[in-house]
Amino acid sequence: MNSNNTKSGQTSRPNLRYHHRIPVDLELHLEVNGEKLPPCRVGNLSRSGIMVPCSQEILDQIAPNQESVAPHMAIPVRAQFEIPMGDNGSAWVDCGCDVVTVRRVARDCFHVGMSFTSFEDEGETLVDRYINEQLATGA
Repeated sequence: MNSNNTKSGQTSRPNLRYHHRIPVDLELHLEVNGEKLPPCRVGNLSRSGIMVPCSQEILDQIAPNQESVAPHMAIPVRAQFEIPMGDNGSAWVDCGCDVVTVRRVARDCFHVGMSFTSFEDEGETLVDRYINEQLATGA
C-alpha cells in the first residue's frame, strides 16, 4: 500500500509544510498603518504564522484599494493574540506580521495568511510552548 493511502483506500495528501498548523479559535487584535481594526479571530496557528478568517469589510481595512498580496509584496501588520497557558490562565503574544496570502473561501469569507516577522518579549517561546502542548494532546 502506498504511504499516502489511508485504511479506507482514499489517498491523503502529504503534509508539505515546514511547520504544523494547529486549528485554534483565539481572540486577535490587528493594527494596520497605526489604525486598530475591529477584533477578529485566529483560525490556525503555526510556528511561522497565523491564518485569519475575515469578512470583506476587515479585508478592505487590511489591504485597502485591493492591494496585491504576495510574499514579496507583503503588507506589514501588528498583531496581538491571546493563547491559553494551561492552569496559569492565558498570555498575550504581541508580534509583527506580514500579510502574505489572501484566499476567498465564500462570498464574504476570506482566509488571510500572515507570517511572523518579529515578537515582543517571550512571544515566540509562548507560541512554541502552546504548539508543542497541542501536538502532544493530538491536535
